[in-house]
Amino acid sequence: MKYNNQPPVWIDHYLRWRLPAEQFEEVQGDMHELYALWVKEEGKRKANRKYLLNALTFLRPLPKPKFHFHQPNYTYSQATPFDMIRNYFTIAFWAMLRHKAFSFLNIMGLAIGMACSILILLWVTDELSYDRFHAKASQLYRITVDAGDVKAAVTMVPMAAVIQAQIPEVKSAVRLSKYYTHLLEVSERKFEEQRLLYADSNFLSVFTFPLVEGDAKTALSRPDGILLTQKMAEKYFGTEPALGKMIRKDNEEQVRVMGVLADIPANSHLQFDFLMPMSYLARSDERLKNNQWGSFNHYTYLELHENVSTDAASLQKLNTGITNIHKANAKIKAEYYLQPITNIHLHSNFLADLPGHGNIQYVQILTVVAIFILLVASINFMNLATARSARRAKEVGLRKVVGAKREHLIMQFMGESLMIAGISLVLAMVFVALLLPTFNDLSGKQLSLHFLDWQLWLGVGAIALITGLVSGSYPALFLSAFQPVKVLKGTLAGTHASTFLRNGLVVAQFVVSIVLLVGTAVVYNQLQFIQHRNMGYDKENLLYMQMRGNLYNQYQALRTELTQNPLTINFTATQDLPADLHTGTTDIQWEGKDPNLQVIFPSMAVDENFIEVMGMKILAGRSFFKDSKADKDNFIVNEKALQVMGMNLATAVGKPFSFGGTKGTIIGVVKDFNFKPIQQAIEPLVLQLNNWGGYIVIRTKPGQTEATIQALEKISSQLNPGYPFSYNFLDQDLANLYQAETRMGHLFTVFAALAIIISCLGLYGLSAFVAERRTKEISVRKVLGASAPQLVSLLSTDFLKLVLIAFVIATPLAWVAMHQWLEGFAYHIDLSWWMFALAGIAALSIALLTVSYQAIKSALANPVKSLRNE
Repeated sequence: MKYNNQPPVWIDHYLRWRLPAEQFEEVQGDMHELYALWVKEEGKRKANRKYLLNALTFLRPLPKPKFHFHQPNYTYSQATPFDMIRNYFTIAFWAMLRHKAFSFLNIMGLAIGMACSILILLWVTDELSYDRFHAKASQLYRITVDAGDVKAAVTMVPMAAVIQAQIPEVKSAVRLSKYYTHLLEVSERKFEEQRLLYADSNFLSVFTFPLVEGDAKTALSRPDGILLTQKMAEKYFGTEPALGKMIRKDNEEQVRVMGVLADIPANSHLQFDFLMPMSYLARSDERLKNNQWGSFNHYTYLELHENVSTDAASLQKLNTGITNIHKANAKIKAEYYLQPITNIHLHSNFLADLPGHGNIQYVQILTVVAIFILLVASINFMNLATARSARRAKEVGLRKVVGAKREHLIMQFMGESLMIAGISLVLAMVFVALLLPTFNDLSGKQLSLHFLDWQLWLGVGAIALITGLVSGSYPALFLSAFQPVKVLKGTLAGTHASTFLRNGLVVAQFVVSIVLLVGTAVVYNQLQFIQHRNMGYDKENLLYMQMRGNLYNQYQALRTELTQNPLTINFTATQDLPADLHTGTTDIQWEGKDPNLQVIFPSMAVDENFIEVMGMKILAGRSFFKDSKADKDNFIVNEKALQVMGMNLATAVGKPFSFGGTKGTIIGVVKDFNFKPIQQAIEPLVLQLNNWGGYIVIRTKPGQTEATIQALEKISSQLNPGYPFSYNFLDQDLANLYQAETRMGHLFTVFAALAIIISCLGLYGLSAFVAERRTKEISVRKVLGASAPQLVSLLSTDFLKLVLIAFVIATPLAWVAMHQWLEGFAYHIDLSWWMFALAGIAALSIALLTVSYQAIKSALANPVKSLRNE
């Protein structure tokens, strides 16, 4: 009987695919011999099965496959992938221990870089999380208005009800008031609360603010009801249940606690402590009572039906519908836009908006900074690895000689990189835990580490993985490409290429560092400019008190008391403070006005002392006269208003002028002054005579601020005993307007410093490596008479050249970035050459200090000892 002794061809193809080329023929030959034996003894069918089973043992991974041909004296074991991975990490561990100094520099650099990135990741995640906790977040929108030059976050009173009635896509519409300040009292304990909002009764069905006490359906149904947060409930009632308790409001009436809200999440753009029904406010507010069109006072939010499309075309259709409702009821030209609630925190720059919003530009800047810092740390790893390439060349050569393939070497070096990244991650998390309280102080956040949060570990794991892969990619590719013959002969090529790359990476590191240093200098100077800019008035020593309660009824008595006291005699009464003015109207008329022109004029009601106390300057005409009945219909305008109206200083005074329906005359022109944040240009302004009060502003005398506060408190307590005395300073209010910029400046400074430190860690490692490599050269030069300064210069010059090249590259990049940032301010500094020079000198000095240590150490070493060791 004849047998076909050839096994299936497809199994041979499989073996050729699985086995290295140099092993294939040997293995195939052995297996064919066995196949022929199996066919002869057991038949072709069983031989085929045994042949296939043995071939499948080469399919990895398999549990401990053994190349066993059922032949007692012919057994061959093959390593599993797990064995290889274990081997890679073992080698990485010993390599790390062998080069402790370089390992320390790598791990510290990566750990600092990762810690910075994790902190920024926490900050960015928090900024992006605003208002996403609402169950219906994807259906919630706020209405904003564009009325020519003004974009505002407020709408007219009747808008919400009409929209809900006429636009079928809208499920609910809810209005919110601005913040109100009220005096609340429980058991003779009084607190002046500044974060109270009025809302429509459907507020709790639209937003996700859960109640811990009370019924959400009826909580806002009673006009005299009030909701408070858990924190406020503990403040007023301690551990007792607050539901149903009474709170005395403004020394006049009692309101009942209808519910206790869970504390408002920090990532909500709506921050409040108390909530009352809009129906309560409607009892005293004529616009609400009469449902008047004409003034923009309330924030309006819409909840769309679940099945309503929210693509651009559908939202534009809704915008048009809302705008048409406005056109049908109001005279002012305006267009309306829906803003997703999740965009409010980072994409709002509207007039009369709620305070505390973030800035998407800062999120983008810090994200880029995090990437740059991580890149700088990764470059350290690449640089030190390629610098040490000569030391590991023989290792690579020997491995290749004994059969290691390039992919095995790449896996080995990537394994080292990932191991160092993993150790760095652990160290970075320790740094983050230690530095988080300080970071919270700098950023004004309440960030925390939740170690059981899988998203946190996913994020930091991704950072470590990306860092490990990026850091190890080039060294792995570079080292694994060495030719074993050239390595073992000592003729390794590519030295110039690796040096060029190493220098390029150092330049890249310092480009990033110099850009951050320039950014720090620009942000710092812009903040200084904001703080010391001439606002058009003297903001120093301005103490103010907001009038409350009985002070309005005692207004004339208050003025008399202030006038009689030499400490408070220099005072003025004003409706608003010139810090962040939100008023404005389009109801303005003057001679020759274009009937199609729609421009909004903000206004302030001030008394006759305002110009003098604030230190402003009248350019033409006069200020208001005391007790002048005629001046109640007269106006003072600023320079910008003249420009808008086409008037000039010589002709404006005496011209008829109508503002908000009041017809009068322009009696004076005041020099322009800032009454809004510096991001906004000065707008036209109208001053009217104030005879009712608002804020009492006192310019204190130098060294008598405390005495003035005590005098003002005495007057306040005497005329208004039912209200606690409170005061503030105008310059502090102005500083609070720029908290975001101030925090940004602090963060920029910290991260720029850390980027420099990380860069210098790498530079220190490189300088140590170069100094060690040139030990023989330095010793010979020293024997031949070279001085220590000459040797220090020799070792330092090459590094300093790299920093200079980095400065040349970084300068235009920094100029573009900071010029764009400054464009966000209507008034800002000019970029000066010295800011760039300062950053360059700082980087050069720090680099010089870093490399000098190794250079001086080498220059002072004993040449005889060094040459003997060589």
